[in-house]
Amino acid sequence: MLTKLLYRHYLWLLFPIVLLLSFSRTHACLRGVIWSDAEGYYKYLPTVFILGDVHKMPAGSVWPLQNEKGEYLDKYTCGVAYFELPFFLLTKQILAATGQDSSDVFSDAYARSVVVSGVVACFIGLFFLQRALRTKYREPVVFLALMMVFLGTNLFHYASKEMGMSHVYSFALMSFLVWQTPGFYRNPNLVNSLLLGGGLGWLVLIRPTNLIIVLFIGLYSVYSRRDLLERLVFARRHLLLLLPAGLAAIVSWLPQIWYWHEMAGSWFRYSYTNEGFIYWNKPKMLAVLFDPQNGLFLYSPLVLLLLAVVIGDFRKKQHNAPAILLVFLVCTYCFASWWAWWFGGAFGARSYVEWYALLAFPAAGFVERRLVQARGWSKWLAWLVLLFLVYYSVRMSFLYNSLPGPWDGADWRWNFSKMTWIWQHLFCGA
Repeated sequence: MLTKLLYRHYLWLLFPIVLLLSFSRTHACLRGVIWSDAEGYYKYLPTVFILGDVHKMPAGSVWPLQNEKGEYLDKYTCGVAYFELPFFLLTKQILAATGQDSSDVFSDAYARSVVVSGVVACFIGLFFLQRALRTKYREPVVFLALMMVFLGTNLFHYASKEMGMSHVYSFALMSFLVWQTPGFYRNPNLVNSLLLGGGLGWLVLIRPTNLIIVLFIGLYSVYSRRDLLERLVFARRHLLLLLPAGLAAIVSWLPQIWYWHEMAGSWFRYSYTNEGFIYWNKPKMLAVLFDPQNGLFLYSPLVLLLLAVVIGDFRKKQHNAPAILLVFLVCTYCFASWWAWWFGGAFGARSYVEWYALLAFPAAGFVERRLVQARGWSKWLAWLVLLFLVYYSVRMSFLYNSLPGPWDGADWRWNFSKMTWIWQHLFCGA
């Protein structure tokens, strides 16, 4: 009875643990929670609800962009601010009610509100993945699959250390779409159309490259030419449902569209100005995956294992393997084409974090086949590999910012001295 209870409520038990861990990991420098990109996402809130004028947005730590009037112009979109809004307003009310200064837009109190919102967003994502996995797998398998996705990748880092970045919020919405997509195909009605379109619009507002998820939605459960033709017939039959879905997506963009028009005079704009996909004809795909400067597989090697599982599922026609492989290929091409393919000072390839939601079902398949149903030495070997990869990911997250030298730029290479330092701290407890 106790085991059954734990399996049904482990997310509620894990949430306060991760929240306390997040406060512990950020308390030494709370300002860092809303610094750089994270600050760009956040600043819409104090600008609107404290300063009351988008023309007076504070500059802060973000590289300043200005409009023709010389006013600060935020290049980041406001999708993350939607998630942070209730926690920001609650903090503002508490500060006012207790007689504290609520006008310091970068205070520790507001930074803590971002910490909470990021952890909540991550667990919203895990909750929807849990609901999706429960349709096909038993609770022990679901639990282990979720822990693989959460602890075995750099999702853990961005949920417990850098929750001001956009990735946990994208992960929450990506997980929602993983859960909502089969529901839409089972019952294509107005409500499901609005939910799918609204979730997609919000997700793209957070990071425009998240639009790639439409490949997964459109090719969900498509494994053959016949499946594809049936999907086209389905789309034609329910073509009118695109209208409410599109309207729901547009609604989430209205504040951003208004901001661009108010500050820059155009309803839509490319706010990253001279930053772009300069390597589109010579993408740095191997570097994105294997380079010491934030290569995906070096910092989250469990992802390599899960993608190998997806390749196996492709032959078995399971877990939407064709759609997932296509999505990861397109994502990798886009990330490898970006001018800063390493995406700045980051722990691993942060641009992939939200896409781990698609790997939940392949993870569950691995758990069931290798950790539950397997027998003998292969089962124990699978357990040892999994536990090592989870340890590696979590431990490296705690070592981040401790290693001498930068984790960003041309100087970041695993030379002998750095490899020795990593070995000592990763395996020898130094």
